[in-house]
Amino acid sequence: MASRENDVWRLAESVSGEDMRLGGGATPAKRRAPLSEAAKARLRRIVSRAPEAMVKITGRTRGGATGLKAHLDYITRNGRLSAETPTGTRIDNRKALRALTDDWLLANAVEARGRPLADSAQAVSVILSMPPGTAPDRVEAAARTWAKGELKERDWLMVRHDDTHHPHVHVSIRAVGPDGLRLAPGPADLQRWREGFAKELRRLGLEAEATPRQARGAVRKATKAVVEQIERTGREPRVRKAERQAMQREASAPTPAKPATWTRTIQARQDSIRKAYLAHAAELAQGTPEDRELARDVERFVAEMPVPLTRRQAMAVELRQVLDRHPGRKASDSGEVLHGARPGTPEPEPQDRNKSGNVLHGARLSEAEDARPTEPGGPKRRR
Repeated sequence: MASRENDVWRLAESVSGEDMRLGGGATPAKRRAPLSEAAKARLRRIVSRAPEAMVKITGRTRGGATGLKAHLDYITRNGRLSAETPTGTRIDNRKALRALTDDWLLANAVEARGRPLADSAQAVSVILSMPPGTAPDRVEAAARTWAKGELKERDWLMVRHDDTHHPHVHVSIRAVGPDGLRLAPGPADLQRWREGFAKELRRLGLEAEATPRQARGAVRKATKAVVEQIERTGREPRVRKAERQAMQREASAPTPAKPATWTRTIQARQDSIRKAYLAHAAELAQGTPEDRELARDVERFVAEMPVPLTRRQAMAVELRQVLDRHPGRKASDSGEVLHGARPGTPEPEPQDRNKSGNVLHGARLSEAEDARPTEPGGPKRRR
């Protein structure tokens, strides 16, 4: 099990950080090691809602030379933006960019040891970002240190973009490593990357955290870029239609439907998270004046956490309330009843809804892929 510093939102008896045991309550404080100063510091950042550091996988470059060229052209704006390699070499013109592209393609082919590369990933695209107002030079410096520490044995190219309100850095990682395996980061890797990036930001004097959304009381995932793209055209995505129909059936039922097993699991996990925070608050309430103040802040944070409803549940609750106020209306008229607004708008992430809005090598790249935390572990790699 991970250290308490990384698990301040988990019950002491949780299994793998996910299987929350709700029976029997928390382990008695006298049987637990006291909260360390690092754990207290993390609790302070969480309850003060420190800016969230974001690390997003935005895509995998496929299509051989054509795809890799298009991707590197995009992040460097056709060589106009200066990019940086692990050795500190600057790539600031198209000639140098083409040479790097050829080097990466050749290295991938050699290290793949003859396995077919036709539709295999040549690079993995990552964005590291912070909320508006964060100093871009510090974001860049933190990203550089993060990349050198986390991607020690891999080739990468880093370039800073200043074209949005969110300061962010693109890091393109050559897909095939020296062991011949392709980089395939999973949710656990992304969470570890976020925590490492946040640590570097703090080292540079910036407040930053990397909490899982569940630890903030958020149960709904960010909307996928392809769904948002369809909605911007005025069409209704299939997933939204199915969601709306299910919500209408639920809202029209004489009594609220019993939550599905998976929604009960989500709500049970949120209950465990609240219990974990309150257990820490009870422990801190026995300590120094500073600890007691933190205990009050933790209790306030728990009291302000949102009700753990899925998007569909929130939409059904909202529609049921509207129908109660307008007897005779039908759930099928939900769009009209709700005055054309989309019901159940998900709670915003603590920062960053930036989308690249560009289509690269046949796939739309989104900066809003959710970094879903799981147990820590090394990056998954594929042959």
